[in-house]
Amino acid sequence: MALPTLLPASKSSKSILPETGSHGNVNRLLPYKIYSENSSTLFSGNFVSGAVDQVAYTYKKLGGDVLDIELSDGNIYAAYEEAVLEYSYLINVHQASNALPSLLGHATGTFDHKGELTSGPVSASLKYPKFDYGFSRNVSERMGAEVGLKDSVQYSASFDVVSGQQDYDLQDIITSRTNTAATATVTINSHADLDAGDTISFTTTDGTTITATANDTTTTGTDTNSPTFDIGDGTNDLTATRLASCLNANGKISATASGAVVTITQSTAGGPGNGTVTLTETGTSGMSVTDFTGGTTIPYVGKIDGKRILVKKVFYKTPSAMWRFYGYYGGLNVVGNMSNYGQFSDDSTFQLVPTWQNKSQALAFEDAIYTRMSHWSYELRNNSVRIFPMPYTGGPRKMWVEFSVPASNLEDDTNGRSGLEGVNNMNTLPFSNLPYDTINSIGKQWIRRFALALSKEMLGLIRSKFATLPIPGESVTLNGSELVSQSKEEQNSLREELKATLAELTYTKMSEQEATMVDNAEKVLQKIPYSVFVG
Repeated sequence: MALPTLLPASKSSKSILPETGSHGNVNRLLPYKIYSENSSTLFSGNFVSGAVDQVAYTYKKLGGDVLDIELSDGNIYAAYEEAVLEYSYLINVHQASNALPSLLGHATGTFDHKGELTSGPVSASLKYPKFDYGFSRNVSERMGAEVGLKDSVQYSASFDVVSGQQDYDLQDIITSRTNTAATATVTINSHADLDAGDTISFTTTDGTTITATANDTTTTGTDTNSPTFDIGDGTNDLTATRLASCLNANGKISATASGAVVTITQSTAGGPGNGTVTLTETGTSGMSVTDFTGGTTIPYVGKIDGKRILVKKVFYKTPSAMWRFYGYYGGLNVVGNMSNYGQFSDDSTFQLVPTWQNKSQALAFEDAIYTRMSHWSYELRNNSVRIFPMPYTGGPRKMWVEFSVPASNLEDDTNGRSGLEGVNNMNTLPFSNLPYDTINSIGKQWIRRFALALSKEMLGLIRSKFATLPIPGESVTLNGSELVSQSKEEQNSLREELKATLAELTYTKMSEQEATMVDNAEKVLQKIPYSVFVG
């Protein structure tokens, strides 16, 4: 009996996988076009060639030259693209475990629906990070701030000690402090000695320069940094009123006239407002000024806002005249005023001592401050500090509280290193899809195998739609479910294979391997006699 001839000619399927793919069809038939579209930043002609070759590879592996493969070339292109993206995903996850601790707080970016970085820093997926113990450093810096180290900002506030009063409300003491605005004056001494073009110039708290210029006709009534004031047909008082009017129109200052004196006040409080007032006058007797004074800046104003403070120290100061005899650290004939030697005669004898002994003495001196120099102590009760013993007449007249304001965990640090809007987990790492051209032969072989498994899955799903096909006098059972099962196993196996390989190639593992190599090399060298160098 003659053997039947198997013809790969379909009578029922609309799509039959061709033997080879076509370069011209790849981009048109792909869903995402990440590597195939000319306008894409990751466009690769090599990817297009790889997708075309995958058609022939799949055709042979699934027996397309013997029986029909109910897939289109577009199915294979899509499987190949998905395989590349899956490989990119696994590699990026691996690199994230390597780099995340050192990239926390750094700039992130925005991504489109394809996973491509559209704004922000250059993709870090192909960069080798310089490890600086980022996570541990950030944690230690914030913990150090609690004890006054590193980036901790310490503030101090003072309060007057009242005889017979033990309790002092720290909340009232600290919150009552406000910044004060600087003031200056301009006096019109002689209206007749002023000329058009004479100017009064000064700088506001925010650094804006305002110059008021005299003329014979106009007083500016609008907000401007270059106002004019009328000096014609007036008196000293009227000229002062006009000067105050033009200055007062500016929102950065306020001005009032009282007789011939104009008082100018900075609208924004703070020490930067303590500036110079400059006159440019043809004569010398028309005007006189006093510079801005009185502006103060309390460092912690506006930074507490209902937060708890951490009180670090409560202290007072003795009159510095005492330091000469008793010393800041105590004892007669020791260093007084932190710098000057007191009570030493010309023939005093000094012994040279090592530096470590001086440091040991300094520690002992500092301890003495807290244990024997002062009989005052304190304790914190709710928002108040209680002073012991009961303050009395003749005791310290003022005490200081040194404190810090803990920053919110969601506030940026002043040094800018925390990166409030930066990387906080794997999701915000600036990792894009891997460029196809940077994937080496190891990765490309994994991609081929994974794309084949995906193609099997698609073929299995197609054949599973109809489990059996009727033919004259019989029926044919298709292997759809078997193909799907095989495909799932192959995909899982390939993923686990890649993950296991990457797990052995983490930077931590490589460090361990190098340490083992060094240890083994040292053991070998211990058994090798040293060479003798002659000549």
